[in-house]
Amino acid sequence: MRDIWSGTQTDKQLRDIELADGRANGALLAEALRRLKPDADPDELASTAFLVMSLGEATMRLAISVGRGEGQALVDGYKRMVLRELLAD
Repeated sequence: MRDIWSGTQTDKQLRDIELADGRANGALLAEALRRLKPDADPDELASTAFLVMSLGEATMRLAISVGRGEGQALVDGYKRMVLRELLAD
C-alpha cells in the first residue's frame, strides 16, 4: 500500500486525482457539518472538513507504515483530535 501511494505522489495526474477526491470527500463532510452547525462560517467548515479528510488519509498511510500497536495508537489519536474539532462550538 505504501509503495502504491508513493508511486501516485510522483505522478502529477494521479496526485491531482487524489486531491480532487480529498476535496470531494471534504465537501461531503462540510455539507453534513453545515446541517449540524447552521450558524457556522461555511468557508471555515469547508476548510476544516478538507483538513479532516486529508489528515485522515495521511494518518492511515502513517499507521500502516509502523507497527500494529503504534499504528492503532495513531488512528485512535486522530479520532480523538477529529472529534474534539468537530464537536467544538
